[in-house]
Amino acid sequence: MTRLFFLLAFLVVLSQTEVLSMTPDEFFETKIRPVLVESCFKCHGVDKTSNGLRLDRRDHLMTGGERGPAIIPGQADNSLLIQAMRRTHADLAMPPKQPLPIAVVNDFQTWIDAGAAWPESGVDQSADAGRHWAFLPIRDVEVPVVNDAASTHPIDRFIAARQTALGLRSVARADQRTLIRRASFDLTGLPPSWERTVQFSEDQRPEAFAELVDELLASPRYGERWGRHWLDLARYADTAGENSDYPIPQAYLYRDYVIDAFNSDKPYDEFIQEQIAGDIIGRNGPPEEYAQRVIATGFIAQSKRFGTNDLEAMHLIIEDTLDTMGKVVLGLGLRCARCHDHKYDPTTTEDYYGLYGFFQSTAYPFPGGESVREQRYFVPTIDPSTLAAADKDFFAKHADDIDRLKQLIQSETDVQANKKALAEIEARAPSRLAPVAYAVTEGNVADAKVQHGGNPYRKGEVVRRRFPEFLSLDRQPEISSQESGRLQLARWLTDRDNPLTARVIVNRIWQFHFGKPIVPTPSNFGQQGSPPTHPDLLDWLAQQLIENDWSIKAMHRLIMSSATYQLTAAHDPHNAAIDSGNKYYWRFDRRRMDAESIRDSMLLLAGNLDLSRPGAHPFPAKDKWKWTAHRQFKAVYPSNHRSVYLMVQRLHPHPFLSIFNGPNTSTSTAMRDRSTVPLQALFMTNSELVDQQARGLAESLITAGGEPGERIQLAYRRVLLRSPSGQELDRAAKFIEDYQRVLVDEGVPPEEHQRITWASFARTLLTANEFLFVD
Repeated sequence: MTRLFFLLAFLVVLSQTEVLSMTPDEFFETKIRPVLVESCFKCHGVDKTSNGLRLDRRDHLMTGGERGPAIIPGQADNSLLIQAMRRTHADLAMPPKQPLPIAVVNDFQTWIDAGAAWPESGVDQSADAGRHWAFLPIRDVEVPVVNDAASTHPIDRFIAARQTALGLRSVARADQRTLIRRASFDLTGLPPSWERTVQFSEDQRPEAFAELVDELLASPRYGERWGRHWLDLARYADTAGENSDYPIPQAYLYRDYVIDAFNSDKPYDEFIQEQIAGDIIGRNGPPEEYAQRVIATGFIAQSKRFGTNDLEAMHLIIEDTLDTMGKVVLGLGLRCARCHDHKYDPTTTEDYYGLYGFFQSTAYPFPGGESVREQRYFVPTIDPSTLAAADKDFFAKHADDIDRLKQLIQSETDVQANKKALAEIEARAPSRLAPVAYAVTEGNVADAKVQHGGNPYRKGEVVRRRFPEFLSLDRQPEISSQESGRLQLARWLTDRDNPLTARVIVNRIWQFHFGKPIVPTPSNFGQQGSPPTHPDLLDWLAQQLIENDWSIKAMHRLIMSSATYQLTAAHDPHNAAIDSGNKYYWRFDRRRMDAESIRDSMLLLAGNLDLSRPGAHPFPAKDKWKWTAHRQFKAVYPSNHRSVYLMVQRLHPHPFLSIFNGPNTSTSTAMRDRSTVPLQALFMTNSELVDQQARGLAESLITAGGEPGERIQLAYRRVLLRSPSGQELDRAAKFIEDYQRVLVDEGVPPEEHQRITWASFARTLLTANEFLFVD
């Protein structure tokens, strides 16, 4: 019963976390409108109105049909729509043939209870709509002149200029121990060793911190840390997200590509281009780089899947592609424009379908599903130019045999023998001789038709593939009828004249360094987003990124070399009275470590962290792939590797990562939640994971030998990177003494006393706020 209670509480926390991460409009567009379009409009839309009920507008739901209102905002349980979906009404069952998944019904209940928000259609046609700050060119900003002699760094001068106007003054610089711990967690997600901390603390040279930053950036751990930030944005998962959540064994290749890209400091413009059009770029580059560029398009392939059949609901898959690309690269949500002109931003429906055509002309992979239990359309990672002529003609030569065998199999004639013969032919195919990637490639090229109301069955006029008019940069692409246009799209996204791409990424880099972005809504630079707190600094940083050839590592060095980054986290009553939220960076914000850093640091300190790259996950053999909507794939694979390498699913959140606010793998996560809930404390107190790491740390303390006081000193230095105070030393020694006395009283065998006692002491340090928070 206790376990069930915590499971239910856990599910409630997960549900609330996902809802709280979206605005009401986003929740409607993500969770509600697609279901209405897919499952309801055929009988209750513009073309057909069964029982007098239409569901295509909020006022229609409020008015209802022959039975009265379909919804009562704020009262889901009393709403006929919910009763029909849950099949608790005596006469109503919607949809009539097959119930909607319980998660979908719960979304509708949440939506109605929250007031049933329904964004109105129509674009804001005010004179300012196209002149919004984010849509204007990046300005050539001059670094301000300030009277503060200590503000010599350009970033510090931008910050000081705002502070001076408000009567604020920055606090002092942090000490060396604080700085090395901050920088290490920031760039690698792991703590420094005690020995490196002592060495840095004794190094008073002005260049010592810059050398430390270079050392951390050169570590392979850097790519694992900052690659994880990108994977949050790319909604990375190892499963597809359709109704049975099929595994994707090849997905890890994209994860590793991202990590390697950060480690090698791949220029950001190239990084984006490869993820949009790597398969096309690869055909014109060195053969040895072809595989990685194909794998890069996993950014597109990672789009969420729907239904049970082969690439079912492509309009929703492409919608996820566009919305993710828009938010991640441009800081603009594009999803709303699928059904109507954007209400607030100048994105029109024609803009949406102009972009839609790029991806409608793209071939997506199919990961398998309940109805079709096999992978299809995965992309070979062998460069076509390296194939021999005979290999290139393989399928043409064997087409007749392949067709004949398939027909015999469908006719149930010698099925097993013919399947074996077919497999032997296909096994020799070039695509089978090389590994395949969960990636995309060129498909059937065509411009898209507008889908009225977002309904793929109500097609309208054709819109040629193009970029949004309000961001066209005064030119539209020339696209051949033989190509999708993704290469032109990739170049347009990273054009130096594009006002959004550089601004968006430097805002994210700043966010991950300081815990908050300059633009508080990092994936929404539109008119409903928040304006930048330091607009001149934002544009200056964007200009620096472009001028430094889009180098992310150069941005780290620039930001971390500022005095603003190196401030202490100390409180100042005068500043707090003016700026209680530290909006103007007069101190450094104290932050709890994220889920991955907590787990990885515990494993490291226990001597259990495996720093090698694990490769593919141990998924079941493909002949076992028989999952369904009612028996979904679900697994948690034990691992001592870094948390970025854990297998993560779309429909079943990882039990550790989700407790500590890990990303939502079903949608792009721009900022993780920072909840503090009892479940986290319960986990730290009772979990086997923490217990194992406490035992590992205890074993190392015991092995080190020495008196209890020496072991306590060693524990503090390893975990908290400092020596204990005299009071802490006395208190810890008394804890050890009292704990062993209790074990004697309880009859625990003497040979177990040390192990149990020191493990308990280790746990107190591993769960202490001082360990879990970074100043």
